[in-house]
Amino acid sequence: MTRPAPPTKVAIVTLGCGRNEVDSANAAGLLAASGYEVVDDPDHADAVVVNTCAFIEAARRESVETVLDASGLKEHGRAKAVVVMGCLAERYTEELRAELPEADAVVPFADYARLSEVLGGTLGDPPTAAATPAVGSAVPGRAALAPPAGRRALPLVFPTPPGRSFPARRPVGGPVAYVKLAEGCDRDCSFCAIPSFRGPFRSRRPTEVLDEVTWLAGQGVSEVVLVAENSTSYGKDLGGRSALIQLLRELAGVDGLRRARLQYLQPDELAPGLLEEMAANPVVCSYFDLSLQHASAPVLRRMRRGGSRAAFLDLVARVRALDPDAAFRSNFILGFPGERAADVRELEGFLEDARLDWVAFFPYSPEEGTAAVALDGRVPARTARARVERLQELHERLLAGTQATWLGRRLEVLVERVDDHGAEGRSFREGPESDGVVRVPALTGAAVGDYVEVEVTAADGAELLARPVPVPR
Repeated sequence: MTRPAPPTKVAIVTLGCGRNEVDSANAAGLLAASGYEVVDDPDHADAVVVNTCAFIEAARRESVETVLDASGLKEHGRAKAVVVMGCLAERYTEELRAELPEADAVVPFADYARLSEVLGGTLGDPPTAAATPAVGSAVPGRAALAPPAGRRALPLVFPTPPGRSFPARRPVGGPVAYVKLAEGCDRDCSFCAIPSFRGPFRSRRPTEVLDEVTWLAGQGVSEVVLVAENSTSYGKDLGGRSALIQLLRELAGVDGLRRARLQYLQPDELAPGLLEEMAANPVVCSYFDLSLQHASAPVLRRMRRGGSRAAFLDLVARVRALDPDAAFRSNFILGFPGERAADVRELEGFLEDARLDWVAFFPYSPEEGTAAVALDGRVPARTARARVERLQELHERLLAGTQATWLGRRLEVLVERVDDHGAEGRSFREGPESDGVVRVPALTGAAVGDYVEVEVTAADGAELLARPVPVPR
């Protein structure tokens, strides 16, 4: 009797933000439903799907390098095909097909629903129009691609299984999962090209989000990270932003859900009602991921953004009045056109006053098709990098003080890793992958997904060291 052939194995490599994590989970669910076996290790896969990022030049370069690394498996490993999806594939579809022959197929957003068909074409089945292999020869400068003019993204289309309100997704296999609130962006920031390829803001229906979170909780997920380009815009196209407050209240009733974490909050969209809900809701983490970008009003206006040092300090103060222990994170761009030394000092003063928990700094990246590329006052790249390093050093000094305030205090930690050296996890203060961690060397008998109460004993940079609090008999 002839044995059936084993299923084709596919690995998905995800770059970029939490929105891409969701797309990869949906792609994995779609491929699994189509008969593929999704594996974690590209070395053990017949095909590798690279979900790319195109936010800034460094992200594009990393995406191309990852595709090239994956293509090396076709020569020295098991893989027979490399497929490119994600923002790079959407923003530069034809350029990649012409200039990146290492990719066997380039899949823009509109073709996500046909991903299994595309993959079949790369592995020997008759290719479809969506699966047309990349052609042409490599040319110098392929990482510096120009976006097509005037493109707008179509809504992502992942098939929804019968009887389910949300697209198929691969079971997470861990206690944390990302969930999308919306697609696209309506803002007009002068430095950002995302609206040109992600399209306008489109909220998901609250019932769809709630059903997906409920399903994830049934799979063992106890923390969901809610993401969108602007999470605070959620519901504005569904009748009003109060929809986000109502959704958070409904999430509090999901059986098995311990934490809901909101990311990508626009400061000028943070209504008092939302702040109050985030501080009072027992499931929502008092964690404020603020999209600030700078603290100098003149720089912010050139970025086509509102706010100022004083306005942002007032926002932080209002949150701390509701919850003195609230955690904050943000990102800042240094070297934006027209930025002066005085603007950098203004940002330094804000950081010293605000004492944010987690901060990331990036040198300005000129993006084709954005208004900022035409601005005067270009800051030399070397100067921008020096400013980044200077503010990173400042934040490291400030972080030491912030972390020290937790010495001797208790936190509830979600265990995410256990080894011979103890356990590691996160409290409400730390977002997954981007912030610090809490290490508990003396913790024994714990498993990934457990919640344990700990007492902080020391701080080491972004890490807190803690000991478990004995459970009363």
